[in-house]
Amino acid sequence: MEPFEEDKITDAAWAFLRGNTTATIKFGEHTNDVSYVICPSGELVIPAMVAMLQPCDIIMYVPDYSEDCMEIHVSLHKFDDSGKGGLLSDRWNVYHGDSPDVQWALVDIDAARFHEMFIDGEGLCRENPLAEFENSICKQINENTEYIRGLCLSKTNVDVTDPVVVGVDPLGIDVRAPFGIVRIIADSAFTSAHDLLAFATP
Repeated sequence: MEPFEEDKITDAAWAFLRGNTTATIKFGEHTNDVSYVICPSGELVIPAMVAMLQPCDIIMYVPDYSEDCMEIHVSLHKFDDSGKGGLLSDRWNVYHGDSPDVQWALVDIDAARFHEMFIDGEGLCRENPLAEFENSICKQINENTEYIRGLCLSKTNVDVTDPVVVGVDPLGIDVRAPFGIVRIIADSAFTSAHDLLAFATP
């Protein structure tokens, strides 16, 4: 495979991972449905059952186990929700509400299979270049909830009552709705806070 084609597949896989927030995790003989967030450094954060943190092969199916899912081989690393760890768990809570579990884990991606192509995990762990401005951007966008509601309807065909923007990145905007996360995909990649605000504010 040509390097250009490989880069395109990795980019598509990363966009797919960014565009979802749910997964099914298989650990040993067990499975568990989880919600995840992507932290500014690019790693995934999930609440974890104690059994998931025991040594075993772990596979993550995004958004769930199905024919067209992304299959990811991962390693889980427990962290405490204090100090820096508290910022990570807080991010998950902002997206998804109260956690069903008391343990937290960072998800390291070892390798993935996407559309029958194998991808190295390093290509799926990307820092968010807008992370420095994320909180202030979300705050500004949330000043006009009716505009965001209209944006959700026009871009995703989903009418979100009381939308709350909880995250932004070059590829889109994450909006918390009463039923989960709605992803508004950028018309073209956001390269700056100015680009994003021009798209998401009247």
